[in-house]
Amino acid sequence: MADFKNHKFIERVNSLKDTLFGAFGVMVAAVIIAGIINYLFNLVLNRFLPRADFGDLYSMEAIYLIVTMGCASIQTVIAKYVAQFESRGERENTRALARSFARWLPLAGITAILVCSALAFPIAKAMKLHSALYLPILGISIAGSLFLTLPNGLLQGREDFLLLGGAQVSYATLRILFAILLVQLGLGVGGAIGAGAISAFLVGGIVVYHLREIFRGKVEENLDFKPVHALKFLIPVALAQFFVIFLSQIDVILVKGLFSPQAAGTYSYAALAGKAVLFLPDGISLVMFPRVSGLEASGKPTKRTLILSLLATSLMVGAVVIFYWVFPGFTGYVFAGSRGKSIVGLVGLFGTAMAFFALAKLLSFYHLAVGKKSFLIFFAIGAVGEIVGISLFHGSLRQVVLVILAVGGFLCVSNLLLAVRELKEEQNATS
Repeated sequence: MADFKNHKFIERVNSLKDTLFGAFGVMVAAVIIAGIINYLFNLVLNRFLPRADFGDLYSMEAIYLIVTMGCASIQTVIAKYVAQFESRGERENTRALARSFARWLPLAGITAILVCSALAFPIAKAMKLHSALYLPILGISIAGSLFLTLPNGLLQGREDFLLLGGAQVSYATLRILFAILLVQLGLGVGGAIGAGAISAFLVGGIVVYHLREIFRGKVEENLDFKPVHALKFLIPVALAQFFVIFLSQIDVILVKGLFSPQAAGTYSYAALAGKAVLFLPDGISLVMFPRVSGLEASGKPTKRTLILSLLATSLMVGAVVIFYWVFPGFTGYVFAGSRGKSIVGLVGLFGTAMAFFALAKLLSFYHLAVGKKSFLIFFAIGAVGEIVGISLFHGSLRQVVLVILAVGGFLCVSNLLLAVRELKEEQNATS
């Protein structure tokens, strides 16, 4: 009887994960858990490394994060094409794409290692690192991240979100565990940096083994699709990723130059709290993107998926923003500790601004999924507007946040109107 009940429970779980909201739940949970573990990476290593060594690690970690965000563009490209092929039953195209990226990504990884090695001594000198050897090791970790984009992209495109979420959490967990082990073995900062490479190759290898049928046998020639064409889509994806990173970081840089060190420090705490709202719903984008790509490729309407994705994102960021407004003191303490009182007047406003950015970011992935690129104009305007706005209006930190709020509102509304137009075009095409 117990076995029968367990069987029914497993069936319900499996059926739930195949629904849109079930997939949202899986990926949101995975993104949050992986994010917490990645946050703990620096917190834990701070206790295992001397202060000077931790400064070196933090600097290398910043470069690593920027590059791996760029690597996400490759995963997005793979996911889009795989989702389209899967929706049309073109499995041979999926195999051709996977084989091609399996050849290209090692070359990109070797290039990353060579570039980091060539720049090792000048960068080490400029950043006052204790060893130039950190850079080649960083290059190997970047190569690992590049390798990981292929299995992750295949999983995302095939909508295997349980395994994709598990891979993300596993990578974050193994990275911190290997880092602690290698540091304890006396490898110091180099070991902590290299932990990323070990984890990426290990997790990626397991996923590739799981998907081994894609890489077996000879690929049939297909004149309708050439894998090299997928690289053209990389340009708008990379631009979209760049604008998101730029818009979420340039304000901190400008504030550091326009305000006193104390004020800039206060702003950094507020930004840390606000930008948690921006990245919180990333799991929803990871689900929506391949789903919309597949629907668009098979000529099916995408309206329902977009509306549900916007609704889920709005509910998530809305709940956090309301919490920020109602409990600003507690929020300030969580993100700034004893200095939290200094950001009480900013967290609610900053959270609201980042909620608009989160919705705009989701809409950008929708535009990419349906093959549109004109939205990049709005992001370019937003980037210019943020720089000019902060440069002109910086009488106080609150004024800076108001500029960001205005830019976020513009991006949200303009991209939403563009999505409405795209849905009308879709409806006219299918009617």
